[in-house]
Amino acid sequence: MNRQAATRQGSIFILLLFLLPIIVLVGGFAVDVAYVQRTRAELRSATDLAAKAAAMNLSQYSDTTLATNKAIEIAGLNKVAGQSLTIAPADVVFGSSVKQLDGTYDFVDGGTPTNAVKVIGKRTASSADGPIISFFGHMYGHQNYEPEIYSYAAFIDVDICLVLDRSGSMKLPVVDGDPYDPDYQNLEPAANSRWVALDGAMRTFLGVMDSSSAQEQVSLVTFASDVTTDVDLDTDMTPIYDELDDRLVTVWTGSTDIAAGVVRGESVLTGINARPLAMKVMVVLTDGNYTEADPVPAATSAAGQDIIINTITFGDGADQTTMQSIATVGSGNHYHADTAGDLTAIFQEIAASLTVLID
Repeated sequence: MNRQAATRQGSIFILLLFLLPIIVLVGGFAVDVAYVQRTRAELRSATDLAAKAAAMNLSQYSDTTLATNKAIEIAGLNKVAGQSLTIAPADVVFGSSVKQLDGTYDFVDGGTPTNAVKVIGKRTASSADGPIISFFGHMYGHQNYEPEIYSYAAFIDVDICLVLDRSGSMKLPVVDGDPYDPDYQNLEPAANSRWVALDGAMRTFLGVMDSSSAQEQVSLVTFASDVTTDVDLDTDMTPIYDELDDRLVTVWTGSTDIAAGVVRGESVLTGINARPLAMKVMVVLTDGNYTEADPVPAATSAAGQDIIINTITFGDGADQTTMQSIATVGSGNHYHADTAGDLTAIFQEIAASLTVLID
């Protein structure tokens, strides 16, 4: 070997000795970065699952203690850096999920109604599980990694009371001028009647409720000269379908006591089957004008119980002014339908607004 080659070989060896620590340091740093990313993903997954489990439990039982315990349980079933994740009770925070103007939802710590949960997943020095220990951190002065993840889950469970007009005029035709029996008051609803159109719209509404993953409870109140709670709040829609079937083949009539319907709706939504953490919504429909007391004071009372009131008028003869006032008092919306198609679209819109789920 000549002197020049030996010198070059010696220089490479010296350079290698100089670069070796840097290579080891860079390699170790790359390993640690990959490890950190994996453990952070594990922490994210465990915390997300804990939050969703807590929200589902809260939706079902309306009990924050049970929901907290469920979050702790689910977190413990998931490993972060080879160790079960420990969630402290203080790391499970309850509040409300509030819709913003852009359609997104913000978590409000301690807000009401209580329909959202924040779970904090920690691997920090102050947490029960301690920090993540890197493999090569001692080489570059960062041995401990302390990730902290915030996960949110929310539900919008709704208790709904459908308050429907079953006065005699609901058996008149939807379309003015269509033929009908002059003795309609003493007959079952005809195929072209307003009630049959409402029946179809109601089935569309209930179908959306049935297909939702949320836990909506629905009740049915009908009013004429009298008022009845036909079906109390329940997640099972079958009794309402059965009641609708019965109304199609029975004779009923009467005037239009809207106020009594609203009062009964408030009673249902604050009664024994109402859930304290659920949003409360009343949907009031009529095709006419009130024949008894002014219903606006009754709506004001219901609004005082945090009940949102949406109103629907059906047909040209309906009192849109009063029903708009009820919706305004009840912080809801007023809708008007001229046709059966309009009515179905309105109930679809209302149903869609009541089946929002947030993860």
